[in-house]
Amino acid sequence: MGTSQSVYMANASDQDIYVIASLNPDWAIADFITDIGLLLVGVEELKAVTTTAELPEALVTIRDLYNFLKISAQLLSGTLSVGSRSAEAALALVEAFKKTSIPIASGDFKNVHDEGVLGIYLSADGIGGLLGASTVSVMVLSGDGKQLAMWNSNSDHSWIATNEQKIVRSKYGSIWQQDPDAGVQNWPISG
Repeated sequence: MGTSQSVYMANASDQDIYVIASLNPDWAIADFITDIGLLLVGVEELKAVTTTAELPEALVTIRDLYNFLKISAQLLSGTLSVGSRSAEAALALVEAFKKTSIPIASGDFKNVHDEGVLGIYLSADGIGGLLGASTVSVMVLSGDGKQLAMWNSNSDHSWIATNEQKIVRSKYGSIWQQDPDAGVQNWPISG
């Protein structure tokens, strides 16, 4: 808050949220998450039950993960239906994401930049890349897996996940005071 290299995420929603902060959306996920096997199992489950053209061919980058999770969110919210096991497959990927991301309980906040750098899920290459970053890609998933957002943030901005299907910038130097004029990210229930 107020110092460079701090991206705080506050959770003012009614459910836990899960966050990944990365160097950029095209960052190789293997440089970022050391236990990629959990995510690959979820991706394979999803690919086994859906053939939608929106699915990436493979899980290589953070952007690919976002696109897989976007399909999962649509399946879980009921706006996309592709088979009898589709919700189970979507849930498998969401659960894997939860295990490899930063959890933030409702009413709590964390510095996702520091947790990302110091967390156990980063490889040595990932740590080296994130330390000098002036922008950070942030991905936020709701606990029920139905809301997903990804955007680039300045490395000293703070954000608040709300119940209004928005993620709002915090007033500079504050965690909980919203400043929608400074920035708003849509965080809709997928549809």
